[in-house]
Amino acid sequence: LGLCYYRKGMNDKAIQYAKDSIAVLDTLWSNLEYDDRRLTFDDTTIKGGCGIILQSVYYNIKEHRDALVACENARSRSLRWLLSQQQSRYKINGPNAVSDHTQKEFQSSANIIDFNMIKETAAKSKSAIIVYSLHEDGDILIWVIKGSEEAEIIPKKVGMGEGIKSLKDLVASTRRVLRVRSADVEQDMEMEDAESSFQGREEKVRKSGFIEPPKTKIGSKKLKQVYKILIYPIEDALKNEKRVTVIPFGDLYSLPFTALVDDHGKYLIEKFALSFAPSIGTLVELQNRINERAALQNDNKEGPPAATFAAIVGNPYYHKWMEQLPCSQSEANAIHDIMTRAGKESKLLITQSASKEAVMKVMKDAVMIHLASHGSKDGIFLSGLTEEEGKLTMEEVQRLRLRRARMVVLSACDTFKGDVRIDGLVGITRAFIAAGSPTVVASLWPVDDKITEYMMTRLYGILFPSVKGRGEDDCASGVDVCSALQQVMIEMIRKDQYSVKNWAPFLMYGLNDSPI
Repeated sequence: LGLCYYRKGMNDKAIQYAKDSIAVLDTLWSNLEYDDRRLTFDDTTIKGGCGIILQSVYYNIKEHRDALVACENARSRSLRWLLSQQQSRYKINGPNAVSDHTQKEFQSSANIIDFNMIKETAAKSKSAIIVYSLHEDGDILIWVIKGSEEAEIIPKKVGMGEGIKSLKDLVASTRRVLRVRSADVEQDMEMEDAESSFQGREEKVRKSGFIEPPKTKIGSKKLKQVYKILIYPIEDALKNEKRVTVIPFGDLYSLPFTALVDDHGKYLIEKFALSFAPSIGTLVELQNRINERAALQNDNKEGPPAATFAAIVGNPYYHKWMEQLPCSQSEANAIHDIMTRAGKESKLLITQSASKEAVMKVMKDAVMIHLASHGSKDGIFLSGLTEEEGKLTMEEVQRLRLRRARMVVLSACDTFKGDVRIDGLVGITRAFIAAGSPTVVASLWPVDDKITEYMMTRLYGILFPSVKGRGEDDCASGVDVCSALQQVMIEMIRKDQYSVKNWAPFLMYGLNDSPI
């Protein structure tokens, strides 16, 4: 009924029926027990549709704040619930408590996102936030929330552009010209056929041996086209900004935003330190978690400081069921050396010592976790006699309580892939966020072993120069992960040695200024 009234231009009735539908669905959702059931419910009911109708009506009548709030409350609700539950457990009795925070309390509490929460989040992050969504008519909706006390909102509505049928088409064609696998298996096969003369079928594993020539500027025309659709309409709103948090929608999770090119040939990462998140509400919950941890530390409820600051894993031994990664071992050794020189205690697990049991044990109390291995959208591959024995799955990660983790780096292939759902991207990255880490670094496509070793060693060299830090929460350099990753990418661009495929696979997901 809401959709019918919307299409007849009867906006008041459309809003009323959309809100009534959402209220009914919220009641049903609050009785679901498991994460996968909540995800499936949101995907298979008209919850997402109601949210799109509501935001579209509000946008049409120029109630842009209400449109943004409707958009926010229709996404990543299950992840916000997981984070809220974890926060409640910590708040009540410390890290070992069992939460009695129910979904009904979550649904009726301050966890419903309102405009004041959006405004405060933008101001605290000192970052402009770009939120992407879809209008009911198929156009792209964009909001920019300025990172100032006023939290000015700039709304835009743009078409897909000539020859672009959908977001999926936009992203797939971009990845195709960059010669990286798409997020879709059928599109992978199409791209492999089209590019067979270039490189042949690409292995779904981290490997060495191929550096694409940068001077060909592979994909620059396409990257400029996508920039004009997604960034150019809001370019003026981003003036004077140094940091930008992108909230993608749907297939935009698979788009390399860092590599989009403006009219002057400048990559987006050269203009802004970029981070990504599934929703503003997720950022609210992650910041609440950081605040609660700080309060517990002040009250001595967190227990003694972590004995191991960093858990570092490299080149697990695969017993021939996967190819070994010698550069990932060099990478792990180099990061361990950087930590030692910076005065940070670290535990190094390489080859046979990097078993799933050993890695899970050391991760539980580590502040910083680095996993250099083979990976996939739903797991990380560690040492084991078989793939089944060695695979650390999404479910196993999500059950962990990473009570001190500040950052997880998934230095492996395809770790920022998964099922695109109303809740955002559901994959191994989400699992680490849900388990306790406010920040995760992950990859959009298969990565080169040697280049990844260089990128990661440089990243940690920036974060932890050879100056001893004083506390488990201190980054020795004072540089946040988001800015450090930006610096690494810009250095690689200016070396004129690497292509987009080489320098742009990694991104930062979660809080962009989380202390390490």
